[in-house]
Order: sequence, then structure tokens, then C-alpha cells
Amino acid sequence: MPRPKLALATAGAALAMPAWFLGLSSAAVHHASGAQATSKLVRQLAGSWELVSFAQRSPDGRLSYPFGKDAVGKLTYTRDGNQWATIGRRGVAKNLPDAFFYTGTFDVRPNRRTIVHHVRYSSIIAWEGTDLVRSFRLGAKRLTLTVAPTAPGQPTGIITWRRLRPG
Repeated sequence: MPRPKLALATAGAALAMPAWFLGLSSAAVHHASGAQATSKLVRQLAGSWELVSFAQRSPDGRLSYPFGKDAVGKLTYTRDGNQWATIGRRGVAKNLPDAFFYTGTFDVRPNRRTIVHHVRYSSIIAWEGTDLVRSFRLGAKRLTLTVAPTAPGQPTGIITWRRLRPG
């Protein structure tokens, strides 16, 4: 199934959301073996996370901040496999294109170091029923999710979170 091409519009403004940003994958991803490793990672991820930064790194290394350098957001994972996330621009109305949310379930692929968010509901209708695939790096108080480019010349998404409270 081809990756969707998304354009979001509100009140005369438009925001293009390329596939690299979304990390969209409608194909089933092979489930990694190692239920214990998966369970341990889910326990480590469980809880609430506050957005530290949301950046894009272009192929030439330049950073940009689509929601500003002071973007706000929250990400929550539960031990029973639910998740929800929101990211927005600080100081403006929380509607598209200045903010977005999605919620659904997630699973962790320890052997691939990826988290897959299975989107059930979203402020961006085209995301519903899709999988958002992110590579991750998890520390005691930091979680970095990376969205790899899906085509040459596209930037890499880098989303850094700080733990608010463990689950």
C-alpha cells in the first residue's frame, strides 16, 4: 500500500506533512522475539513524557523547528499498550497547523530499536489506521524518537522527551 501524501489546511493556512515526518508504515512489521526484553522496555517507557524539542535535520545537517524552538507536547505510554501524544506551537491556538494529537496503541520492537504507534484517532484524519514507526533511544530521564527519511533528500525527524512521571 503506498504511503499517504498529506496536506493539512486550516483558516487559509496549509501545512504539508511529508511521509518522512510521519514515519508511516501500513505494512505489518515482523514481531521481534524476546517477550522479556519487550516487557522490560514497555515498563521503562510507561509514564508521561514532556516535549523537550521537535526538530528536523536536513541531509546537509541544518536543524529546523516546525513548531518553534519552544514547542510544547506530552507523550504517554501505559503498561497495557496504550499511548497518546500531542505536540503544538507555544502561545497560539491549539488547532492545526499549530498542533496535532493522536492516540491508539503501541508496541516495541527491541531487536530493531523501534516503537510503533498504531494510530486509532487523530486530529489528522489521514493518520487514523496507520502505523507511525520511530527508532528510539531511552535513558533514565530522556527518550529520543527518530523518524528516518523515507526518500533521499528528506530530513530526519528528531523528537526529544523528558520524563515527567513513571508509569
